[in-house]
Amino acid sequence: MSLPKSITKQSMELVKVLPSIFKAAKTIYDISKQVKANKNQCKRLSERVQCVVAILKDGSLDDSNIASMEIALRNLEETLQESVNFVQEFTDSSIISRILHNSDHQDKFEELTTRLSYNAIDLHLALNINSIFDQQQDVFDRQADLAEISSKIDELALEMVKQQEVTLKQNKNIKDEFKKRFDSFKYNLRQDVLKAQKGIEAKIIEEESKLFLHIPYHDLLFEEQIGQGGFADVYKGQWLSQHHQVGIKTIRITYLTDNIKQSVLNEIATMYKIRYNHVLGVFGACIEPNNYALVVEYMSLGSLFDVLQKNEHINSWEDRWSIALQMAKGVNYLHSMSILHCDIKSLNFLMEKAIDGYLVKISDFGLAKIRQETSRQTSEQAQQLVESRGTLQWKAPELLKFGKPSQASDIYSLGIVLWELATRCIPYDGVDEAVICQGVKAGERLEIPQDVPSSFASIISQAWSQEPNKRPTASALIQVIKTFISNTVEKSNIPKISLAQAQPNDKNVIKPEVTLVANELYTSHNPKLEALISQFQSCSSMNLSKQHLTDSDMDIVIQQVIVNKQCTNLWLECNKITSKGASILANALHNNTTLCELWLYGNQISDTGVNYLATALTINTTLKKLGLAFNNITNAGVSHLVEMLKKNHTLIMLGLAMNKIGNQGVQALANTIAHQNTSLEILTLDRNEFISDSSIDVLVNMIKQSQTMKELWINDCNLSEKGKKKFREKIAFKKDFKLVTTYERSS
Repeated sequence: MSLPKSITKQSMELVKVLPSIFKAAKTIYDISKQVKANKNQCKRLSERVQCVVAILKDGSLDDSNIASMEIALRNLEETLQESVNFVQEFTDSSIISRILHNSDHQDKFEELTTRLSYNAIDLHLALNINSIFDQQQDVFDRQADLAEISSKIDELALEMVKQQEVTLKQNKNIKDEFKKRFDSFKYNLRQDVLKAQKGIEAKIIEEESKLFLHIPYHDLLFEEQIGQGGFADVYKGQWLSQHHQVGIKTIRITYLTDNIKQSVLNEIATMYKIRYNHVLGVFGACIEPNNYALVVEYMSLGSLFDVLQKNEHINSWEDRWSIALQMAKGVNYLHSMSILHCDIKSLNFLMEKAIDGYLVKISDFGLAKIRQETSRQTSEQAQQLVESRGTLQWKAPELLKFGKPSQASDIYSLGIVLWELATRCIPYDGVDEAVICQGVKAGERLEIPQDVPSSFASIISQAWSQEPNKRPTASALIQVIKTFISNTVEKSNIPKISLAQAQPNDKNVIKPEVTLVANELYTSHNPKLEALISQFQSCSSMNLSKQHLTDSDMDIVIQQVIVNKQCTNLWLECNKITSKGASILANALHNNTTLCELWLYGNQISDTGVNYLATALTINTTLKKLGLAFNNITNAGVSHLVEMLKKNHTLIMLGLAMNKIGNQGVQALANTIAHQNTSLEILTLDRNEFISDSSIDVLVNMIKQSQTMKELWINDCNLSEKGKKKFREKIAFKKDFKLVTTYERSS
């Protein structure tokens, strides 16, 4: 390739850059003819590149300022190389599966076009910028590409289903599953086109997407049916894109009219926002015609009802007390959020084995509209199933008299569940429904066996009191259960505590004020912490550093700071939070939509705690900055963060200073950031004494390959002075990159 004739001796340094620029331009031209999607936009980008390069080939370079011209050429070279990589994506047949994220492509086209125009300006090229980079033409190209996608939706959807062929082979009903997935791909492609067209429909779709995470049907794999309830069938399954085992509750409705849809979406949104250890987490929902499902946490033991009837677990009263406490906590949390469950029964408490016994979570809350619509759309046969699995055995007497649901009616139902827990029996098994109704309204109750400890019998009896105002609140239950647990459960001479005395006489308040329940919610109290939190405004930053906080304070932090006040930036530095506290924080992070920064410097999180946080951040799409400095994290902890960074595309800053991370961890981290992460901008690894010169090459490659990294702190590690110099020289071409190998402290 011949070089420009007018190149002078003074500008010979610039000549070294030109061949790679010309080569990249030729590559863009060639591959733009081979793309399978976004053809018009790829062609337009290529034409603009050719316009810029043509002038360079003619020798139109301003060599009056060699230094600035070299920088401008290097920037152009970087833009063209990034354009090559981007356009290359559309030549791959697998791009078909990524058309669903077409709006992301639009942003990238706009970014590259803008950068190219700036490159031309910086090079002082004689170009009509406004004409060549006509934004109206970009709009026409975009519309043409969208029109092509629209005309090929069936073809694209079919191709996408074929790519899941291996997955489909595992399904017994393969023809029906093939059609469902085809319809799902087709529906989501249409939605994507509507969003890209930016019309009225796009605004509606955008507003709905803010309510909760919408998970396409084709992103779910149904493995086996594990349950069947009044409004849904429950499956064990996989969330394919997240490689995560989940529970999938397929709701028995086939369509949603506009006037019903918003109510259903709002109910799901309420469930989605709730994060608490003893409330079943909702990851998102599938809302597609003929495919409506909730995607929730998978609990391997199934329901409390299943566990009790299998007679394989729960042999000790210690376990029973623990389960009772966790159930009361779950109900109390819902009541504190002004949510009535209205369907409490043993089938709606799900269980998982834990290190110290069992983990219990309440499910199926806040679904009145969904239940109503399910009932309306279900067939007579399905309705009979609903009735056979009804809730009559758990209904409070006032509800049998057409009274309104209340917190007290939820507590009555919980009393029946406590009786099941104590006896392992099915309530009113084999008794006619009319007889049950008559007996319950008359004040008759199930018999409590003599071998049930009097303390446990006491809370059952008071929970199912005939008069609603004599039943305890869930908060009062928690307090008294904890009192009994603190004593020896088997003792028969435990003083009987009146639960009714432990609560205000609220006379069936249906929805309490959330502000009144702060002290009812937590299993431990910290008046100083609560007073400090009360000083902060909602939706603001909160600094709770150096407050001697422990794991037991995390429930307060979650409820008052993250849930109630919707904190945006949270400092918890220099406290005494361990991996247990990290697990509580992680549980809240799963679907949190407000917290953007979390700083945990100087705690005792450890590798185990990092695992909890990393798992949550594979799903969380809000948190942007995470500080984990000085937390005794090793390469093992980094391995969890590596897996998280492969899936998380919102985190921009990760702080790992002052830990015990070595070269192995750094290399895994750097390789992931270089090739599998598209968001991280700042990484701090300073003061990790096990990081040496052997990590330099992989970090250099990370900086070269990553399209987002802007800043790396690696000072005060075990790098030699020669290694630091080599590092700086190798990334000198990235003028705007901030590399800190030596920290200069101010005097």
